[in-house]
Amino acid sequence: MAMSLATFAMAAASAAQAVLYLSLFGATEQTDGFFIAFAVYTTFGVFSQSLRLTSVPLLIEPAARLTVREFAAGLGVVAVPVLLLTEPLAGRFASVIAPGLGSSGRSVTESALMILGPAMVLQLWAAGAATVLAVRGKFSAVAKSYIAGAAAGLIVFLLLMETAGELTLGWSMLAMAVVTASSMGLGVRTSGGLGGAGDPLRMRPLVRKTGIVLGRTAIYLALNLLFVVTLAYASRSVTGDTTVLSYAYLFASYLVAGTGMALGMSRIPDMTRIARADRRAVLDDTVLPGFRYAMLLAAPALAGLVAAGAPLVHDLFPTSLDADGVSTLRVFAALLAVWTFPALIVSLLLPALFAFGRATAVNLLALPLVALHLAATAAGSALYGVNGAVAAFAIAPTAFAVALLVLAAGRESAGLVRRIGMDALRFSLLAAVSYGVAAILGEHIGGLGGAFLTGALGTVLYVAGIPLVAPRQVTVLLGALRPTGT
Repeated sequence: MAMSLATFAMAAASAAQAVLYLSLFGATEQTDGFFIAFAVYTTFGVFSQSLRLTSVPLLIEPAARLTVREFAAGLGVVAVPVLLLTEPLAGRFASVIAPGLGSSGRSVTESALMILGPAMVLQLWAAGAATVLAVRGKFSAVAKSYIAGAAAGLIVFLLLMETAGELTLGWSMLAMAVVTASSMGLGVRTSGGLGGAGDPLRMRPLVRKTGIVLGRTAIYLALNLLFVVTLAYASRSVTGDTTVLSYAYLFASYLVAGTGMALGMSRIPDMTRIARADRRAVLDDTVLPGFRYAMLLAAPALAGLVAAGAPLVHDLFPTSLDADGVSTLRVFAALLAVWTFPALIVSLLLPALFAFGRATAVNLLALPLVALHLAATAAGSALYGVNGAVAAFAIAPTAFAVALLVLAAGRESAGLVRRIGMDALRFSLLAAVSYGVAAILGEHIGGLGGAFLTGALGTVLYVAGIPLVAPRQVTVLLGALRPTGT
């Protein structure tokens, strides 16, 4: 719960900034340029967060393969190429990731990379500190650090939004990273620091141990590079589509982070210990119920964005999205909803497989995953333009989710697929019907009142329908929220 609250606090701060950013700057070539750089930042940010899943088993005693001191030094090594790519090589890198933009858009991409590069490094170190704190059971310190960082970022955004232009959000992310990393570092120091002095760190063993960390995390880097590829194809489309797609993806990715990934990050130490005795218990106690509760939240959120969120933003901030922008956001959100379901499965299965000791098998799938996505995106873009590229975004993660299910459960994977599929279907249908009925009524009213009615009525219908499709989950959820002793 603490990890989910921290993630959704960050999401709420990001949402407030996103809406303000859109109302101030709209969807232009300059905002397209910024969000291409921002996609690199978010991709690396999720990669950094994945360290909290992949590296925990390396640090847990007995049989730890790394000391805390070696782990920290390895993250220092990782920071070097990141700074090179986003500082002296920022111009060349911008040309690679924004091939469809003009010179003014790429100029914003380059400037944004130079601000976001240090922020990426600080978020990497913050994630490393959070990993150490998780091993030591200090989840509250992790949650408080991320909440403090989110608040600092929002404050800086409000202070600079009239003067820093399209780069305002970049400076906000840098401020958030400074506060988060500083708070995390203090937490590590008060909980035991980096451990004893130990032997001097030598370069060759350090590089080898850094390779162990990165080798276990390659799959997360590959997974999050998929959106950078999709966005590069989108940059060739109509001006503003890249910005709108970035907003839709930000919304969907935070749903995955706040549910499946938050559960995986908080449960990985326990899963590692439980898996040594009973692997099936990990699937039954974490993966299946985790997906169920993730769908309970994600399905209505995505349906609400399609039915009410896009027109609501347009009505509240007329300069942010025009009618075509509202339609585009709805289409992108609907297409990304298809991606969200396999992404949730992957976010829950990956930590389970790392707990099972299947890191090598999982990471061998990284290159085939990227190759499949490149082929699917190229084909989708050629056939249906930007909508085809966005629709293709779900193909590789779906294939990857199936492969992980087979790795995790073997012959029992078919049963898991049926159970997961039924959970996805019932929550998706309930959300679609609830918000669909509400949207029909809202269309008759129109304007801001109609958008509010659609969102409110859709939520009421969905909540009312949950006991019919998931009575057991409601009982368990209410029991978890009930104060101890009542």
